[in-house]
Amino acid sequence: MEKKKIKTDPSRCAECLSCQLRCSLVYDGAFNPEKARIVIDPPVIEFTDECVPGCILCTKYCVYGAITATT
Repeated sequence: MEKKKIKTDPSRCAECLSCQLRCSLVYDGAFNPEKARIVIDPPVIEFTDECVPGCILCTKYCVYGAITATT
């Protein structure tokens, strides 16, 4: 299995919160950006200490290409 990393490009972020909403739903069972393990605070995209190593869920729901998975 390939280990993937996450690359961010805050300049492409539209602050749609799709990544935060999906993360919070999967890991906390509710659409709540405050519970997400990713923080969108322009001009920065950061991950909390609770971010699950190897998880690339946020990359799958970022339609603007601000968060992408690399190998």
